[in-house]
Amino acid sequence: MSESREERPGEEIAVTPGGVRVRSAGKEVVVRASGEERLSKDITIRGLNPDLYNSVAELSRRLGISIGEAINEAMRLLLDVMGGLRSIQPLVEGVKEAGKSISEGISNLTPVPISGIEEIELSKEDFEKFGRRVLISNVRKVVFSQDVDEATLEKYVAVIRDCDEVSFPKSISKLLALSKCRDVDRVTFY
Repeated sequence: MSESREERPGEEIAVTPGGVRVRSAGKEVVVRASGEERLSKDITIRGLNPDLYNSVAELSRRLGISIGEAINEAMRLLLDVMGGLRSIQPLVEGVKEAGKSISEGISNLTPVPISGIEEIELSKEDFEKFGRRVLISNVRKVVFSQDVDEATLEKYVAVIRDCDEVSFPKSISKLLALSKCRDVDRVTFY
């Protein structure tokens, strides 16, 4: 069974049991799964922009990670962002707040990654002062203060991913909280 949707005229994305296929303007990218969670070692990406690839290669060298890890993280981020955009309203609000510059508006819509921290507690004031959406990943324990309400969570938290434990106040809807979590080991409400 495959699912596909048209992105633009002539562009097709198909999810099949064998992997993900993207076709656009005569270019095709195929990512195949070999096993439950591992990608096969040989992946061919046609039409890759060499300058973009070199930039990612340089970034991965500076970060001390492999190019594959950098590309995997970029693909995870893309999937998280696309999956997290359930409605157009956050985009409209983001553009309104951005004001005069479209490029400012786009940068304000992109979630800011917060990662590699042992433990963090976030309050409503923290989010309001920062004023940007965040993507929280690879944090052992995340605690949202009692003053964090559903509107704050919806407005400022894009995704919480790859964390050991996340604690929400009981006032937050469980379904809303869970909709923000990806690959979280434990979710609690206090």
